[in-house]
Amino acid sequence: MQPTAQLDERISKCEEILSHNPESMIFAALSDAYRKKGDLAKAFHACTRGLKLHLDYGPGHLVMAKINMERGMYSEAEKELVLAVQADGRTRATELLLAQILIKKDQIKDAKKILEKLKTTDPENEMVGELLKAIKQKADFRKIHGTDKPGYDVMTVQERWRIEKVVDLKDGVHYLKSLPGVLGALVVGGDGLVLESRLNPNFKKEQIGAIATCITQCVKDGVCEIRFGEYEQVLIETEDLEFWIMKFNNQAFVLGCAPEANLGALKIRVGELLEHLSRNLE
Repeated sequence: MQPTAQLDERISKCEEILSHNPESMIFAALSDAYRKKGDLAKAFHACTRGLKLHLDYGPGHLVMAKINMERGMYSEAEKELVLAVQADGRTRATELLLAQILIKKDQIKDAKKILEKLKTTDPENEMVGELLKAIKQKADFRKIHGTDKPGYDVMTVQERWRIEKVVDLKDGVHYLKSLPGVLGALVVGGDGLVLESRLNPNFKKEQIGAIATCITQCVKDGVCEIRFGEYEQVLIETEDLEFWIMKFNNQAFVLGCAPEANLGALKIRVGELLEHLSRNLE
């Protein structure tokens, strides 16, 4: 991973070029720099703007494929990769990325076929070896536990549109409560007051707000004392409930989830929502 200072410098130079020439193809380099920095929202929007002007620009579609994959939008990532290949042809890099996307989509046989072909021409490639090892571990796990259920979920572009329509904390709480397995969603202020909530009838919002505030304060004090940095989120698992607290500015989003809830899928959606709200409420 490139140092942040280098990425910031590249972003600054690309943005300067685009300010003088909005139609420059440098948008792909800008988007990729944002992606590598971890700012997927800015990467996505910069790449979207650029591709509207350059529909057949292969490197732009390749960067968008990487962005979509990291955002959990695996089907959209594959579509962008197809467009990149149509523009510039297949390469080892596009085949490797395709294998990664197929693994995320749980199309293991197709991914393994691609990786084994890549390995015959480059047997020392570490990434290829790691992906083949991951596939074997996944197969072994399913064999031992007798399950074919994937451990993740895919985020569709329709779900992204739902998130983009969220304009405030109230909308955010309504969106979270609509997700499978979520029994209650709240926004709690630093003083413990519940600012917004959408709950099943058996939940008491004041009680949950007080519990979340108490837990958050204990965690803050603890990680500060042992110098682990600031807390980002807390997950407490009980027999009948998954209690999840996520820091958001000076507040916290709190979810009460059923034990069978797919936390991997929820994490993708919650992350996207908080990222969107951070931009929208600036």
